[in-house]
Amino acid sequence: MKRRFYLGETALIEPGATPDVSFVPPLVRRRLSPLQKLFFALAKQVEAEPSALAVFASRDGEDTLTRRIVDDFHADGSVSPHRFSASVYNAAPGLWSVFTKNRAPYTAIAAGDDTIECGLLELLADSLPAMLVYAEETGGGYGAALSVVGVRDGAIAIEASEGDPSREAVGFAAL
Repeated sequence: MKRRFYLGETALIEPGATPDVSFVPPLVRRRLSPLQKLFFALAKQVEAEPSALAVFASRDGEDTLTRRIVDDFHADGSVSPHRFSASVYNAAPGLWSVFTKNRAPYTAIAAGDDTIECGLLELLADSLPAMLVYAEETGGGYGAALSVVGVRDGAIAIEASEGDPSREAVGFAAL
């Protein structure tokens, strides 16, 4: 069985680069975590349509924020409701859907070393148009994103088919 997809837009934020979130109003922007800023900057660059399915993926998620919550809890037994709500894996796509008024489904993926691959599987298993946004705050903050769209002039075709079970799978690192 074969299925054809068309690559729309792509984006990359290299470690240490400052994500451009100038399109977000200052009152909203100041409440975004560094990871959420990465997600927003990448999503803005690749969003195929305002109603696109969004797949947000991060191996470590809000690592710094989560550690801060744990430290605060151990120090005085308190947990900030704002920090807690911002630390969950679906916070970034949830905030993105509110910000863009997008009522399409979204998914948050965290699958350890297989996070990117699982994000791609989720992206290709669902409806089009869709976008995958992968980001990590560790290592200086970095990320990549892509969109898949319907047939469109200038779009690169990607063909997915059932693999040959006798061949060894190629991991993402090798790609």
